[in-house]
Amino acid sequence: MTVSGMHDARDAEDSRLLEAGEKRRLMESYYGLVVDRCRLRLRDDAVALDVAHEVVVRLLDELDRGRRYGVPFRVVVHKVIEWKIAEHLASRRSEAALDEWLERASLDSGEPPEAIDGFEALLEGLTELERTVVRLRYEEDLDFGTIARRLGKEANAVHQIHFRALSKLRRRAA
Repeated sequence: MTVSGMHDARDAEDSRLLEAGEKRRLMESYYGLVVDRCRLRLRDDAVALDVAHEVVVRLLDELDRGRRYGVPFRVVVHKVIEWKIAEHLASRRSEAALDEWLERASLDSGEPPEAIDGFEALLEGLTELERTVVRLRYEEDLDFGTIARRLGKEANAVHQIHFRALSKLRRRAA
């Protein structure tokens, strides 16, 4: 069987499962691929499993909301894996940038952020939502998915809010 034939067979099975409303079974069929790709890129099993979980949750959420795609579902799965890995890597860079900013601002005392004098002053100039996201991320050490659920937002939206907040902090530090 050719690669094209394998894709056609996979696409036909995916369509059948979607039409039958068997979304969970469809995602189960992709789970090993999702985990393997995350492990390959992130090289840390715990982190890879967290990111794979975010991929599966996002896809199931979209399917539960009735989302349909103009491309085969296998293509969507691969794109969402890429996006979630990119979000994770950007988050690590953002956190490193904030840590660097805190150190340069002489606020890095080894204490949790809420215990540092001036942490609240650091958050001035951020919107209330940005302050909430930063507090949940650094004071409570929550991941973007958990913050999103707590705030009733999409994880991607929370990631964007976090990114904007860190961008503002970096501009102020410069």
